[in-house]
Amino acid sequence: MKGKYPYYYMLLKQLEAIKDGEIKDNQKTELKNYVLIIDEINRANLSSVLGELIYALEYRNEEVDSMYEVAGSNKLVLPPNLYIIGTMNTADRSVGHIDYAIRRRFAFVDVLPKKLEDNEIVFHADLFKKVAELFITNYDEYVLNDSTPLKRSSDYLSAEFEPKDVWLGHSYFIQKKIKDDAENEILGPSDFSVRIKYEIVPILNEYVKDGVLNNSEATLKKIEEIANFKTS
Repeated sequence: MKGKYPYYYMLLKQLEAIKDGEIKDNQKTELKNYVLIIDEINRANLSSVLGELIYALEYRNEEVDSMYEVAGSNKLVLPPNLYIIGTMNTADRSVGHIDYAIRRRFAFVDVLPKKLEDNEIVFHADLFKKVAELFITNYDEYVLNDSTPLKRSSDYLSAEFEPKDVWLGHSYFIQKKIKDDAENEILGPSDFSVRIKYEIVPILNEYVKDGVLNNSEATLKKIEEIANFKTS
């Protein structure tokens, strides 16, 4: 049964409840909402992943024809209480592989980088701001009001790219508070300079090579400052 076990188990519990008289077989129950998350949906073979759902998404709660027969029927109905969320990174070139037939079946929501405040993490806001300055010029305004339109940093960012599509996300600047074997609180990664050296700086240098960031003396100097940045 492998990954299908949770579904069979819940169905079994429902059938047992009907058998024991806890639920009448004709009793109507309130629909619960279910969420299906497809991470990095732009990297998938969407025809294989979605199959007949490509059509059902457009005709929710209506029957569509399926090539598969279940309980003597080839009809498929996508219920109103199932929500499908696909995530993608706009900095990934493979975003362009999503065709218009799929795009019109989803609503698109931008999740932009933001300064985080959470008791379970350490967020390096100073470094986040320094990196953000490569992409936008109105960081302070944006932090106070994240609905503020982003202003391009033309000194560093190529005119061919929008800040929202290539600005490094906030996950790069997080250290999680975790417990060691003795239940002492430690940070992960323990040495944040490793993340700067092997994650943040390499992607910025890649941006320069790919023309996302201008290959100028000012840009290279800014990246060098980030590479030498000391976190408190």
